[in-house]
Amino acid sequence: MKTERVLIADDHAIVRAGLRTIIRDIRPFAHFDEAANGKDVIELVKNNHHDMIILDIIMPETDPIEMLRNVFALRENSRVLIYSMKSEDLYANRFLQLGVLGYLNKESPPEEIKKAITNVVNGNMYISPNLKKHLYEDVLAKRTDNPFERLSNRELQIATYLLKGYSHAEIKAALNLHSSTVGTLRIRLFEKLKIKNLVELGELAKLYQIDFSGL
Repeated sequence: MKTERVLIADDHAIVRAGLRTIIRDIRPFAHFDEAANGKDVIELVKNNHHDMIILDIIMPETDPIEMLRNVFALRENSRVLIYSMKSEDLYANRFLQLGVLGYLNKESPPEEIKKAITNVVNGNMYISPNLKKHLYEDVLAKRTDNPFERLSNRELQIATYLLKGYSHAEIKAALNLHSSTVGTLRIRLFEKLKIKNLVELGELAKLYQIDFSGL
């Protein structure tokens, strides 16, 4: 039986151990490399051929977009499965566009994880039922895959000031708006982007390479 080499990249050792256990159930002779950040991922990809790469997109000192581009530059036919806590609705489509074969939420049950791994290691795409539903709804509603394009001009302005570190009072003064209006716009843009805080706003802006400097 073929010995497959799998790279698991996650900054939590317990997650890597759990994935090893799951993979051994379906690929008992697999050999594993492990990484805890993007730099280690690139070194391992540079020096080894992997039948499959499982990546978390939120690791210390790691730009996920740059990491993926480097992976595909080194090994253009890499079979990559993203395994992350980040919402499929917001993040999956972007990474699929970059060339990954699958995107899986860490809260997925073991059987779904096994199904995703089997598909990707065989060179096939895996899209979860939840993501299929979301993509189908986007098509029906003719929604763009870039969530920032769903924001109004005012909401984009608020997002810009938030990312620049402006306080609520400073945004109110800069835009000459009532305090309650600023609060309402902030709530609305967070709802449209499906985020909960400023950290997620920054991550999403970076993921979709949104340049707010000219806004």
